[in-house]
Amino acid sequence: MKNKILSLPLLALAVGLICIQAATAQSFKRVPVKGSVPIVQIAAGDSSVWALASNGHPYVYKGGQFAMAKNLVLTQIAAGGGSLTQPDAVWGISAAGNVYSATLTGTKWVFSLMPGVLDFIAVGIGYADDCHPYEVWGLNTAAFIYRYNYCLQNWEQAPGTLGTIAVGGGEVWGIGGGLPFVFNFSTLSFDPPPDASNRSYVDITVGPFGAWAKRSFTGDPDVYLYDKLLFEFSPEGDYLDQIKAGGNGVWGLGSAHSSIFISHFEPSTLKFVEISREKLTSISVGNSGVWGINGSHEVYSFSTP
Repeated sequence: MKNKILSLPLLALAVGLICIQAATAQSFKRVPVKGSVPIVQIAAGDSSVWALASNGHPYVYKGGQFAMAKNLVLTQIAAGGGSLTQPDAVWGISAAGNVYSATLTGTKWVFSLMPGVLDFIAVGIGYADDCHPYEVWGLNTAAFIYRYNYCLQNWEQAPGTLGTIAVGGGEVWGIGGGLPFVFNFSTLSFDPPPDASNRSYVDITVGPFGAWAKRSFTGDPDVYLYDKLLFEFSPEGDYLDQIKAGGNGVWGLGSAHSSIFISHFEPSTLKFVEISREKLTSISVGNSGVWGINGSHEVYSFSTP
C-alpha cells in the first residue's frame, strides 16, 4: 500500500512543538464514530478530517464525531490544501480505480466522478500557479505519474514512474526503485536530489523541515531528513514503523511497542521524543491535528489541555 501525505510555517511549527512537549495532560483520546462502524483509514487534512469505514464508506468529522458523508464505496481517501480562504481538496479512489472529488456545497460534501483510473492519490496545498490551487497527484497500477490540472479539468502525465508519492508544503517527493525523487516545477519532471548516501528507501513524507524518508530497518537509523544545506538525507531516528509529517509536526509509530512519538526537532539532539504509548496501528497528520487508529479500528486524536 502506497502512502502519502502537509505543513505550516517553521516558526509556528516550532512554537507548536514546544507547547506540545510542555503540556502535562496530553494524550490520545477516543473519538466516536456514528454507528460505531470500524474505521480502516484516517486522512487528516488542513481544515477537515476524513475516514474510511471497513465497508468503504467515507466519513467526515463534524460535531465531535465521524458521520458518513456519502453512500459510496472507496478504497482510499485523501484530504489537504485547505486554508482560511479555501476548504480542503478531498479525493477518493474506488476498488475499480474510479476517481472521485468531493466539493463542499454549503454544509454538505458532494462527491463527483472525475476522469482517470488510479491506484493511489496524494493531496496538498498548491503554490505553483492558478491551475494548481491544490497539488493533486496520482499513480496508476503501472506506477505512471499524473498531476491534476484544474484549468483543463484533467490529468497531465509526468515523466517516469514511482512506487509512492507525497505532497506537503508545496513540495512533491516520491520513491522509485528505492530512490528518492523531487518534482522540479521548472522542468515539470521528477529529479533525484543531490545525495551521495546511496541508501534505499521504502516510504517518504513531506512536512516540517522538508522531506523525511524511511528505510526498512537494517541495524542503522531508519528515518532520514533531507538536509538542503548538506544535500543529503541525514539520520534522525530509528525503530519506527511509520513516519508522518504535517501541520502538527513529525510523528512516528515505534516498532518496539507500537508507541506514538512526536518529532521534537532540536538541532542539538535530533531525537524523537516519546509522547504516548497508545496501541495505534496507523497515524495521519495535518493542520487539523494528529489522528490514529488502533487494532480494534477505533479512532483516536491527540489532545492537549
